[in-house]
Amino acid sequence: MKSNSFLRNRKALTALLLCTGFVATQPFSVMAEEIVTAVQTVQQQKQSVSGTIKDPAGEPVIGASILEKGTTNGTITDFDGNFTLNVAPGATLVISYIGYKNQEMKVIPGKSLNIILQEDTETLEEVVVVGYGVQKKSDVTGSVTSVGKERLGKLPVTNVLQAVQGAAAGVTITQTSSIPGDAPDALVRGQNSINANSGPYIVVDGVPISKSGGTLNDINPNDIESMEILKDASATAIYGSRGANGVILVTTKKGKTGRTTINYDGSFSFGFLDSTTDYMNSGQLLDYNRQSAITGGTYNGRYGDNPDPERDKALWLNPNNMSYMNKRLEKVYQQNADGTYSYDPSQLETTDWGELVTRTAFTHNHQISLSAGTETSKLYVSLGYLDQKVPMKDQDFKRYTANINGEIIPTKWLKVGMGLNATHSIKNYGIVSNTSNTGAKDSYGLAMDMMPWVPAYNEDGSILEVASADDQAYHNPLRNIDDAWNETRYYGVNFSSYAELDFGQFWEPLKGVKWRTNLGAQYRNSRVGSYYGEGYTNPFKNPAMAPNVANNEHSQKLSWTLENLLYINKTIKDIHSVNITLLQSAERYRTEGLNMRGYEITFPSSLWYNIGASNNAKYAPGSNFSTWSRASYMARVNYGLMDKYLLTVTGRFDGASMLAAGNKWDFFPSAALAWRMEQEKWIQQINWINQLKLRVGYGVTGNSAVNPYQTAGSVTSTYASIPFGVGNVSSNTIGTKTNIMPNYSLGWEKTSSLNVGVDFGVLENRISGSVEYYIAKTSDLLMNQSIPVITGYAQILNNVGKTENRGFEVSLSTVNVKTKDFTWQTDWTFSLNNEKIKELAGGATYDSTGPWMVGEPLNSFYDFQYDRIWQNTQEDNHLMDVYRSLGLTFLPGQYKIVDQPLVEVPQGTEGSKTVEIKDAAGNKTGEVVSYMDNGFGKFDDNDKKIYNKSPKWTGGINNSFTYKNWNLSFFTYFRFGNTYYGLTQTIGRRIEKDTWSPTNTDAKFAQPTTATRETKYDYVRNYTKGNMVLIKNIALSYTVPQSWLKKCGASSAQVYAQVLNPFLFGGELVKAGINPDDLTGWDAGNHIGGQTNNTCITRSLVLGVRLGF
Repeated sequence: MKSNSFLRNRKALTALLLCTGFVATQPFSVMAEEIVTAVQTVQQQKQSVSGTIKDPAGEPVIGASILEKGTTNGTITDFDGNFTLNVAPGATLVISYIGYKNQEMKVIPGKSLNIILQEDTETLEEVVVVGYGVQKKSDVTGSVTSVGKERLGKLPVTNVLQAVQGAAAGVTITQTSSIPGDAPDALVRGQNSINANSGPYIVVDGVPISKSGGTLNDINPNDIESMEILKDASATAIYGSRGANGVILVTTKKGKTGRTTINYDGSFSFGFLDSTTDYMNSGQLLDYNRQSAITGGTYNGRYGDNPDPERDKALWLNPNNMSYMNKRLEKVYQQNADGTYSYDPSQLETTDWGELVTRTAFTHNHQISLSAGTETSKLYVSLGYLDQKVPMKDQDFKRYTANINGEIIPTKWLKVGMGLNATHSIKNYGIVSNTSNTGAKDSYGLAMDMMPWVPAYNEDGSILEVASADDQAYHNPLRNIDDAWNETRYYGVNFSSYAELDFGQFWEPLKGVKWRTNLGAQYRNSRVGSYYGEGYTNPFKNPAMAPNVANNEHSQKLSWTLENLLYINKTIKDIHSVNITLLQSAERYRTEGLNMRGYEITFPSSLWYNIGASNNAKYAPGSNFSTWSRASYMARVNYGLMDKYLLTVTGRFDGASMLAAGNKWDFFPSAALAWRMEQEKWIQQINWINQLKLRVGYGVTGNSAVNPYQTAGSVTSTYASIPFGVGNVSSNTIGTKTNIMPNYSLGWEKTSSLNVGVDFGVLENRISGSVEYYIAKTSDLLMNQSIPVITGYAQILNNVGKTENRGFEVSLSTVNVKTKDFTWQTDWTFSLNNEKIKELAGGATYDSTGPWMVGEPLNSFYDFQYDRIWQNTQEDNHLMDVYRSLGLTFLPGQYKIVDQPLVEVPQGTEGSKTVEIKDAAGNKTGEVVSYMDNGFGKFDDNDKKIYNKSPKWTGGINNSFTYKNWNLSFFTYFRFGNTYYGLTQTIGRRIEKDTWSPTNTDAKFAQPTTATRETKYDYVRNYTKGNMVLIKNIALSYTVPQSWLKKCGASSAQVYAQVLNPFLFGGELVKAGINPDDLTGWDAGNHIGGQTNNTCITRSLVLGVRLGF
């Protein structure tokens, strides 16, 4: 190839030499002629060799490298695995391809080569990222779960964490926001902190994002090569003060050696919001309300228990006598000749509010990527575009991503790489972003609060708008959708780079010694704008959402991380392997923000862009700023003996600016042992065991929960209005005062963790997996501790609390059937976690702030208990008489709450109380009851219990069936053992047949009634088990055969179809129409969450194609 180039250009070269005077003499002319003659001789000696390269299955290998040994002369195979190359006589070819052993083959003149590649089990062995390096999975001593690109790229998700739900044992993923573009929450092995963030530390290509204002929403899931989740302290201690909640390591795709490839991945989906609740129509709801009033004795119609149109209007249908209801009611009530009315509830029109505020949501997602690489350089470039419409009409999300990763090896001793990921997104969340724990969360929730008989439109088709705030149609969501804007624009850039020196290339004794410098940076800029028009009705009665109010918030975040690493990898006498990693790192974080809210905006069309043109007397500006820095030193030693016995020891020394002088530094150690039992001769004799590794690890990690400036305490303006003046003339001046005492001894929360695990593979790895047991104890929890008011403070933030997590995890993969054309594989994950509080501030056993109780879970409710339904029996009537005499009116058919037992004793008994019994009218009957004063009739904390909101069991099952080029799979997620609040939240709106009556005394739910009674405890019936099984994904794909693709020049093609969330199963909660998978609005301190969003589920049909060239 070089000779041809020389011959083609020799005339030009000769002309150039003549022009410059270098061929003026005869000797040089003769030399030049000799060179040309020699080149011609070599060229004539070249011979052509051709062949075909296939894999063990007989499929052609595309892009395999063929190189003439000892030269740079080479080529790669085409779509059919064929190649042709001109080589010297007697040459040897070196054939290589990723995942297969290199082969050398002598060229035989005139003979075509047919080469079958053999798999390289060593290079095919899974390699996992462990933080500051990679390891073969067989050498890992800690608890690490890998989620490969096959899983991550298979599901059409906008955030990669959504693909992890149920696929990684011990990892809980929950979507706690209904807004598109909002990231889900992740927990690794439960919650171990009371006040601090319990989310994992997230690192992308070596650059942390979870503490820098970024989220995994910044990363296109199709750009991710792999995800490793470090779960135990022996694996996470390498991240020191940030490893207590687990660490998620994300590695993005890089260029690969071989031919240049271009890939396209596009999907189109159609989303539907399906109601899980069977709501009553207008006629059914009217009959329900009337019967409830009749049962309660409050209907008082002119025709006894028969429908009275005037009474129906006054109570429900038209209490404000609105004209828009008149025609709707004419068909319902027809007056007879005798003055009575014929009533037909089916004629009462029903407005499907859920249908009006939702749509068939069309989403399309596209990515095109390029990968190229040689032995000395690699490049990966991708562009992505997501346009996500959700079923709610006023919400959508757009994201633009660009990613570039490059690596260059200019010399044998130097490797340089750089990556840049840029993101721009636009998020519209419609009427309101209600993050509080009460009320509707979005337009769908507001719509479901509307009465079904209220029309949405006027007769002329315009949206119905009424002026009276008391009218049922006032908060028409269609009106508000058109008059509210909430938009977030976000810009993010992730930068990563490294330079690596291999000292072994300079001097043989330094072989295995490398130096690496990593530099990463992030920039985040976001703008949140909202405006509520003059016609907006402000259903939440929030002054910040009042009509003609605009808000504009800007946030800017910048962070960088610099790491210097020294790697020393040595093998001694072929039985000792020592790998040492030393780290010095520094990082800095800076954020600042501006926000302004304007009232009575002068120019409504300007939205939030001209807030200065507003009522300056109400103008509300604000700003914020924060910065911190951290320095670290780390050492890790991996030792292996005979590739059987493995030891990992790490230690990290972290220092942080947010801690006070004298307490800025702390040390986090860990150690782990592993025994690869399959390497023992006595195990190798058992031919059905392929892998058997025992692991045990212990370590201490931290939770960097101390925020900047937090050690200095805090101030408040509450009760800081102090009178100042002279003589009798004074006025109050608003100021601030301290409320939390400074504590310069604050440190990080610490978690010590013990992990025992077994990795196994049997029957040619047809069955493989791992089993793990762990105990994690967290101490020095940050909690506010009460102190004597004489100090001038009410509280001090201190390291005082303790928690504990214990759990059991199983991951299992089975190849159930495997033939030439058919494979059935099942992947299982199963997790059990029990968390509890061990110690609270000041030695208390209960803290109402959470609420938290020693010995109970962190994530819990503390509330009264449902007992049963009151019955119309002599025993229950007597008990209800006693309650009535104590001021508590209960009725048959209503909910009974657990109370201390009524223990009747003779009057005058020590420790007893006496009450005179009253009848239903409040008159004394003359009967006297004496009972022990054991707390009966008080309904206090002694009657409450702890409800665990966290599931006891979680897991997932994925079944995959492959037949030739077809693949069918379905993924099932399950969750059991948690308490969910919401069982009766739709009672009175949903069709519920199992309500109490004299003939249905075993009913699950109370009899509807308007009778005067004690109702404050009825909500307790909402507590029930949140057990659920959700078929999250059914996918069918077809891979186009290579023989078809070569005709169009493509290297790969796949088409697929998926159905998301097709089936939901569960106990009484699901049967009542509640979706337990929705946790929108839940928090640790309030049980009123989820409302209205948990009565529906989004289902989608996805069609997609993947192409490679």
